[in-house]
Amino acid sequence: MSVLEKFGVEIFTQKNIFERISADKPFRPDNPAFIFIKTGTIKLKQHFRDLELSENMFMVTDPQTIYEMVSVSDDFQSRMVSYKREFISALSLKFNRLITYRYFRQQMNIGVPFHQDEMDVVWKSVNFLKYILDSPTEMTYKKEIVEHLFSVFCYQMAGIISNEDNNSMSQMSRQEEIVFNFLTDLAEHHLTERTVEFYAERQSITTRHLSSVVKTITGKSASQIIAVIVMNEAKVLLNSSKKPVSEISSILGFSDQYSFSHFFKKHLEVSPSQYRNQFES
Repeated sequence: MSVLEKFGVEIFTQKNIFERISADKPFRPDNPAFIFIKTGTIKLKQHFRDLELSENMFMVTDPQTIYEMVSVSDDFQSRMVSYKREFISALSLKFNRLITYRYFRQQMNIGVPFHQDEMDVVWKSVNFLKYILDSPTEMTYKKEIVEHLFSVFCYQMAGIISNEDNNSMSQMSRQEEIVFNFLTDLAEHHLTERTVEFYAERQSITTRHLSSVVKTITGKSASQIIAVIVMNEAKVLLNSSKKPVSEISSILGFSDQYSFSHFFKKHLEVSPSQYRNQFES
């Protein structure tokens, strides 16, 4: 049984983080995680945007989002705190856990800078939690110790995020709110709904207005973003499963395999089978 399965949380460093982050293909995290960068840089693609995380920054990865690693520097030093949602829910922490996600959702997974002293404190907490998790010594109350140390970590992050949240929420423009709602709806409905009209109706605005606002904020049209999200889903299903292409086309809501193959080749210039062959040994 893995540490994550046994205790609900697991800590990865730059030495083994790529056991959870695929280095050569798009991937979807199995569990949510905090990623902290102490030194160096890592570049990722997240749906339609490029992310660069550098010294004293952190971000939250989300199982609803697909990522692709672009590059990592030689001096990259990091910690990744991966946890199960049910574990954090069972802790009955007093702060509103929605605070933790609201800010990150709003910022669309852009890396968030830490003050040096904040990073130092959180880094020590994460390292001590890792020490307990990795310790081969028999501990009568190891599970309880892990729960309390993880609670301390969560309270630390909630405090830092609350400060950022209070400053940023009031600065969210109406246009940013529209894009935020569009991306939130898209994450939930992209397997069944791929028309801009559907997402405009969700916000009671015109298709023209939604398209204009999304283009202004992201640099891409709403239809382009929808296509990117569906393509990323297709890539992950093709490179990480043995499901037949016909089954994948059905999962993604296409009427038949031909429609899916035409869509895939239009956007990537190779067929689904050709794409899958890249990852077969």
